[in-house]
Amino acid sequence: MKTIGNYLNKLSVKIISSVVILVTLITVTIAIFSYQIFTRTMQKEITTYVEEISNYATMDAIQWHFQDYLKMGEVRMHKILALLYDGKYDEISDEEVQIVSAYMTTQSRLTYLSTSQGIDQIGIYIPDASKGFTEATVIFAMIKDWGEDQSQIYYMSLGSPIELYSQREYTAMRKIWIGESEEELIIDYEGNEEGYPYLSVFRALYDGGDTPVGVLVVTREITDMVETWRRYLIGVFAVVISITLIGMILLGLHLRHRVVKPVGMITKEAQRFARESVRTENELVNDVGKITEIRILAESIDMMEEDTVQNINEISRMSRESERMDTELSLAADLQMSVLPKGEKLSERKEFEVAASMDPAREVGGDFYDFFLIDDKHLVLLIADVSDKGMGAAFFMAVSKTLIKARASMGGTASEIITFAEERLSEENEAGMFITAWLGIIDLTTGEVNACNAGHNFPAIMKNNTEDGYRIEKTVHGPPICFLPGLGHVEYNFRLEPGDRLFLYTDGVTEAKAASGDRFGNDRLIEALNDDRTIGDESLILRVKAAVDHFAGEEPQFDDITMVSFTYNGV
Repeated sequence: MKTIGNYLNKLSVKIISSVVILVTLITVTIAIFSYQIFTRTMQKEITTYVEEISNYATMDAIQWHFQDYLKMGEVRMHKILALLYDGKYDEISDEEVQIVSAYMTTQSRLTYLSTSQGIDQIGIYIPDASKGFTEATVIFAMIKDWGEDQSQIYYMSLGSPIELYSQREYTAMRKIWIGESEEELIIDYEGNEEGYPYLSVFRALYDGGDTPVGVLVVTREITDMVETWRRYLIGVFAVVISITLIGMILLGLHLRHRVVKPVGMITKEAQRFARESVRTENELVNDVGKITEIRILAESIDMMEEDTVQNINEISRMSRESERMDTELSLAADLQMSVLPKGEKLSERKEFEVAASMDPAREVGGDFYDFFLIDDKHLVLLIADVSDKGMGAAFFMAVSKTLIKARASMGGTASEIITFAEERLSEENEAGMFITAWLGIIDLTTGEVNACNAGHNFPAIMKNNTEDGYRIEKTVHGPPICFLPGLGHVEYNFRLEPGDRLFLYTDGVTEAKAASGDRFGNDRLIEALNDDRTIGDESLILRVKAAVDHFAGEEPQFDDITMVSFTYNGV
C-alpha cells in the first residue's frame, strides 16, 4: 500500500494526471454541450410532431358534444348501430342517428390519425375534480400495446373511468380544466408503468364557450430517442477515453525527459544537503536543462544551501546567547522570589499569623506583597500589582517595594506612605506604569487598622464573632499609584477583633478565565474562602489557588496570582 502511495505522489504521475483530467474535463464539457444541443433538437422535433398531431385531433374533436355521448352511453350506441344494420329506422330518432354518426366518424378519424402517424395513445377525457384530478371519464380512448408488439389496439368504453399515471399528469389536467393553461407538455424519460419513456400533450377542448368541455391527450413513446441519446453518449465517452490514453503516452514521454529527470536531480541534491548540511563545488543550476521554472528552482536550492550554512552558524551563536539569557532570567526570578518575605520569619509573634504566595504568569512577575514590623506594636501588610508584566514590571516592582518599605519604617499614616512612593516613582516613570496597591498598618495591641486602597481589589474580611464568614466590603479608595499623580490618596480605619481574618489578593485571582470565557469572580472567591474557615492561612491560600486552577482548566494563566492571608489573634 505504501509503494502505491509513493508512486501516486511522484511528480510525473501528478503532472500527467493533471493534464489528463484537464483534457477529460474539456472533452466532457464539449460532449455535454453537444449532447444538450442534440437533445434539444430531437426533443423539439418530437414535440413539434406530437403537437401537430394534436392539432389535427383537435380539429376532429372540436364539434363533439361530449355530454350527449355520455347521456346516450355506449350500450345504446351499439344498439342503434344494430338497428341501423337491420334497417329498423322507425325505432331510432334522427337526433340519435346524428349523435352516433358523429361519434363513430370522429372515432374512425382519430384511430386512423393514431395508427398512420405513430401515435401510441390518443384520448378525450372529462377530468373528475372531486377526486383531485387523479381520475377522468373516458369519451374516447385508443391505446396501442406498450409491449414489443404494438399492432394490438385497445379501446376504452365510453363513460368508463381512467386513473391518471403520475402527479405531473394530475397537475396538467388540473391546469387545463380550471383555465390556467390551454396546453401542457409532459416528457418522462424514466418511463410509465411498463417502463417505456413517453411524451404527452394535454390540450383543452371547447364547445363554443370559454370553459373547457374536455381534455385531449396525445401520447407517443420515445424509446427510440432515448436509445439514440445513450448510443451518442457511449460514442462520446469512447472518443474521450481514446484521446486521453494517447495523450497520456505522448505527454509522459515528453515530461519524463524535460521535467521529471531535472526535478529528480533537484530532489536528490536537496536530500543530500539535508543529510550533510555541506555545499558542493558544482552548482545545481548548470545541470537541470532550460525550462525557466526548473532553473529558478535550482537557483533557489543553490541559494538556500548557502544561506542555510550561514544560518546554522548564526543559530549556533544565538543558541549560546539564548542559553545565557535564560540563565540570567532564571536568576532574576530566583532573586525576585528571595526578596519576598516569608511568614516563618514572624512565627514567634503570638498576636497574629500570616502567609502569602505569588505565582507569576511569566518567569518574573509584576505583583508583589510585603509584611514587616515597623516597631514592636505595628505590622504593615502590603499587596500590589504593577500594570505590566515581564522584566520591566519586575524592576518597577522592586523599586516600588523598596520605597514603600523605607517610607513605612519612618512612620506616618497609610496614605502618607502611598503618597510618598507615588511622588518618587512619578519622577522617572517614562514608561507610564502604574500600581494598584492596598496597604494597612495594624496595631497589634488594639487591632486598629489604618488602611489606604490605591485602586486595588477590596480585601475579604472574616469576623470571628459572626456566622457570615468571609465577605468583601467596599471601602473608600483612590486612584492607582502613578495613574493620576498629585490627585491624592485617601485612607480609612477599621478594627480587628481576636480571631478576625483578612484576605488580600490581586486581580489575577478574580480575573482568571475558563475556556468558556467566564471569569472566576468575587462570588467564587468567597465560596472558596468560606468552604472551611478553620484552616490555617497557608492552607487557605493553597485551597483558593486550587479552586482557581480547577476553574481555569487548560486555559493558560495570563496574569500574576498573588495572595496574602492574615489572622489577628490579639494580645
